[in-house]
Amino acid sequence: MAVVSLLNQAPYRRTYSSRERLNVDTIDGSDPWLSPHSGTERHPYPHSSHHSGAGYFHRSPRRNFPPRRRCVTQEGELLPLLHTCQLSTCERITINVAGKYFETWRKTLEDHPDTLLGDPERRVQYYDKHKDEYFFDRHRPTFDAIFEYYLYGGGLKRPPQVPDDVFLSELDFFEIERHVVEDYRRGEGYISDAVILPERGFKRRVWMLMEYPETSLIAYIIAIISVIVTVASIALFCVETLPGMESKHCVQGSEPNWLDPFFITETVCTTWFSLEVLVRLLACPSKIAYFKDFKNLVDITAVVPYYVTLFNVLSTMTCDSAKSSASLAFLRVFRLVRIFKLTKHSAGLQVLILTFKASVEGLCLFLVALTVCILVFSSAVYFAEMGIPGSQIHSIPDGFWWAIITMTTVGYGEVVPVGPLGKLIGMMCAVSGVLTLSIPVPIITENFNKFYSHKTGRGRI
Repeated sequence: MAVVSLLNQAPYRRTYSSRERLNVDTIDGSDPWLSPHSGTERHPYPHSSHHSGAGYFHRSPRRNFPPRRRCVTQEGELLPLLHTCQLSTCERITINVAGKYFETWRKTLEDHPDTLLGDPERRVQYYDKHKDEYFFDRHRPTFDAIFEYYLYGGGLKRPPQVPDDVFLSELDFFEIERHVVEDYRRGEGYISDAVILPERGFKRRVWMLMEYPETSLIAYIIAIISVIVTVASIALFCVETLPGMESKHCVQGSEPNWLDPFFITETVCTTWFSLEVLVRLLACPSKIAYFKDFKNLVDITAVVPYYVTLFNVLSTMTCDSAKSSASLAFLRVFRLVRIFKLTKHSAGLQVLILTFKASVEGLCLFLVALTVCILVFSSAVYFAEMGIPGSQIHSIPDGFWWAIITMTTVGYGEVVPVGPLGKLIGMMCAVSGVLTLSIPVPIITENFNKFYSHKTGRGRI
């Protein structure tokens, strides 16, 4: 490795061009790369053959070779008389990237004509005619991966020591094909959201205000108000369940109290949410896409329980109808889905959602392993505890609960094995649970780090 590193530096590199290194013409007209070496030693630097003394070999006598055919490049340029044309192309290209040299055939680069190196007209601006090379003052470790892509094709693979933003910046500079870059970004976990905007001017401005807080100060203020109202609504839902803090708006057997603080706060929050849903629905570019979005369904579901309860109260002006239906009481739970509205404004929650979506395969593998272990240990502990006085496991379904509580290391303790064999199986179940729980941890950690770096800006350009 040390020899390769030394030879790859400019002070140790011969100043001859790639064509001269391939086609060395000696003073006597012989070709030292092709002529036989029987009993003679040739000068390693033919252009310095007039020198003599220590460190130089003696030049062999003149030899006569049959005339050779002249080679012509694709542009019609005549190559040296003794040029060899055994290969499919006669032109080598030398690329100097911040002092590190790469050599390849011209055809290899031009197999990718849409890139910077594959287009002769675009790469000529980096050509050094004195050294017969293309010089780029760019990131060398990144170009190693780009050069391998030119040689072998396939996909791009980022070196571990190269940051995401540097790698993407170099791909943009060398103008690698867009579909190849997109494949790399998908492999690295980048999520490319398609931005669809309304065609009309006013609707476009309203949609930008409601959907993209980073576009203007007013949009940012609207997003902050939405977050504050969402947090207040969730806090109100939790506080009103405390003893002594119940809402006195609608007590069964009496008339509604329209001045109740809980009712006023909930009305203000619901009014804001309703206006937000209505404005976004009118300004959205596609009604079908609007109702397919999970966040929009959350917004609609969060305001429905309030209007259902209010309609029942206003229809009779009594609180009996508001409390008589169990379905209405269940609808109040849907108010809690407003917490999912925070995902639109929180990068951390977005990272968690993207992480779990990308880790679905690992989580499915974990669930399969967990299910198999539950079936095995619940059946084993049932037969081990069968016939033992005081046994708490009377069936295999009873063993399901015991097995999952043991494997997840929760250990409630209300169902435990009594016999020695059952305790041995319980010990094995707990150890297996610890090992099974470790299956998705590396997958989730890797995906989380990947998405976190992208969302926080380290992986963006």
